[in-house]
Amino acid sequence: MQVPTHTMPAHVMSAHCVVAFPDVVDIGNAPDVRGALRTIIHDHGGRCRALVADLSASRFATATALSVLVEARKLARGEGMALYVVAPAPLTRKVFALTGLREVMPVFRTLDEVPR
Repeated sequence: MQVPTHTMPAHVMSAHCVVAFPDVVDIGNAPDVRGALRTIIHDHGGRCRALVADLSASRFATATALSVLVEARKLARGEGMALYVVAPAPLTRKVFALTGLREVMPVFRTLDEVPR
């Protein structure tokens, strides 16, 4: 099922709301990304067990992207949802490891690896 958002494609798959992030999240688009995530979490919190942030289009994660994800995790938890990250790019996964965020946001290389 397609989830209507203004800025980010999303769909529900196996009780997970999968959100495709833009290639870069920076100060220019962060407000739109945050708004889209808030809407998705609010609208689908009762139906989805997890929010999956799909960073497949990204080769790296900016500090702004990490901030957006930390906020999304808090909102998702408030709705009873887990937050998982899909990050195929080694540099993106390394950023999560170096910052320690991998400990609170499980990071997977592919969507198929995300627990159902």
